[in-house]
This record gives sequence, C-alpha cells and structure tokens, in this order.
Amino acid sequence: MASENINRKIAVIFATDVVGYSKSMEANEAQTVKNLRASRDILSKLLKKYEGNIFNTAGDSILVEFSSAVVAVEFAAEFQANLKKRNESSKLEQQMEFRVGINMGDVIVEGDNLYGDGVNVAARLEALSQPGGVCLSKSIHDFVNQKTEFLFNDIGEQRVKNTDVHAFDLALNNLERREAKKEEKLDDVDD
Repeated sequence: MASENINRKIAVIFATDVVGYSKSMEANEAQTVKNLRASRDILSKLLKKYEGNIFNTAGDSILVEFSSAVVAVEFAAEFQANLKKRNESSKLEQQMEFRVGINMGDVIVEGDNLYGDGVNVAARLEALSQPGGVCLSKSIHDFVNQKTEFLFNDIGEQRVKNTDVHAFDLALNNLERREAKKEEKLDDVDD
C-alpha cells in the first residue's frame, strides 16, 4: 500500500493572513513588520490560553492546529476582537487586519508540518473571509453551532481556486452580513 509510510490524522486547521500585506510592505516595510510583530504577539499569547500549535508560517500567513473545533472558533473570535481593539487604539499606519479560515479534515503529518486537503480548504476559507472576519467550513459549523453562543451566517457553496466548500461566516458585529445566494426558480418567473 502507498499509504504505509504516511502518517495521517484528523485536525482542526486555523489559517490566517494579513489583509493588504503587499501594499503595506510597499508603503512602509519597517512599520509593516512592527505591526506584524505586534499582531503575532497577540496571537502567541492567545495560543498559550487556547493550546493551539503553529505548524507553518510564511511571510504574513500563519497556520495553527487545534484538537477541538469549539476551541479553534473561540480562539478565532478572541483573536479578531483583540486585533480590533488594538486597531481602535492605534494610528492608521499601525493598524493591521487579518482574515481567518477554519476547517477540519484529514491531514498528513510530516515532522512538525501538516499537509493535505484539510489544510488547503482552511486556506481557501481564509481567502473567502471578510477583513477582520472568520469563515468556517460546514464541518466546523456542525460541531460548534450547538456548543457555543456564537451566531453564524450561511454563505452557501463557494468555489475558490477549483475547490467547492460550503462556508459560514462567524457573525461579528463589525462585518457585513453575507448570505447564501438563492437560486432562481424558473417556474416562479412571470412571463
């Protein structure tokens, strides 16, 4: 069997990325790096509380593994709230926003890193997220919906980079309420 040397597990993946990072770097590299450090400090302090494990970083993106969907969503909500608070008390050039995507799936463990569709879908959800928001897969939603007091907006089936995923936004006060697009029924159209 080809999978004999492959170590797999189910993991909850949190993917985050800075909104407008390239433009910020072009405008002021030193300030952008300072802002990123301050934001990562917020993330690191919260990771101690929520027991997440960073398994990959590249530039402004961070991938974190959690063993619980509920804990990952609670972490994401607190991370975004802390960043919002930081931004509200900072000058415009010191502000930084992140997008967050959360997915649960089968991953391949290779040393300290994780690979596979579970990670890729989390990254696709991050790309779907609103700035300052959290976008999660249906599998995460199904686990956390009845176990938390959070509200969610079903944004339906989404296609990102050749990947179809049923997505939900975590309803945060400062974000636009997005909903699934209703398909037009042909028999409802008046002639």
